Amino acid sequence: MDDWVIVHPDKAYLQALIPRLDGFLQEQMGLNVHPRKIYLQHYSKGVAFLGAVVKPGRVYIKNRTKGNFYARIQQWNERIGRPGRLNERELQSLQSSVNSYLGLMKHYRTYYIRRKVLRRTLRVEYLNHFYISGNYCKLVRKKRQVRRKDVKWLSVQDRPCWEEVVARRRWLARASFEG
Repeated sequence: MDDWVIVHPDKAYLQALIPRLDGFLQEQMGLNVHPRKIYLQHYSKGVAFLGAVVKPGRVYIKNRTKGNFYARIQQWNERIGRPGRLNERELQSLQSSVNSYLGLMKHYRTYYIRRKVLRRTLRVEYLNHFYISGNYCKLVRKKRQVRRKDVKWLSVQDRPCWEEVVARRRWLARASFEG
């Protein structure tokens, strides 16, 4: 047992419950409750639980979770900026990492956060290897890399969405000016 939450309107009742719960856990399971890890606060402040903050009528993703997601994508962006191609293991690791955050975030109202982080932060070069499936919920590996001239000949499921095509065109236009 790791975390648990008890919500009750009476603070005195909650304070009286602490020794009873501590006794039960010690007798039945041989566990102790750490005395400095008990928090009594008003319900309107919300409860941090499993990467989210639960408030009356709404559940928010924690700022720390958003920050970790952003930082992880930044780490991958730095990796693709270094010389050398990404190997299969690294691409699989990127996909797993991003999908882990997207899987957690899709359970909350985070569509705009997911869209913003993936559109503005994930480097365009990754679109040669992946596409983002419906509602920014999953990073999916492409069956083959897409070259610019082949875009109109791909089957429907392999064809990149218009956002990917536009992003790739911008990237190619930038690359041609720099080169």
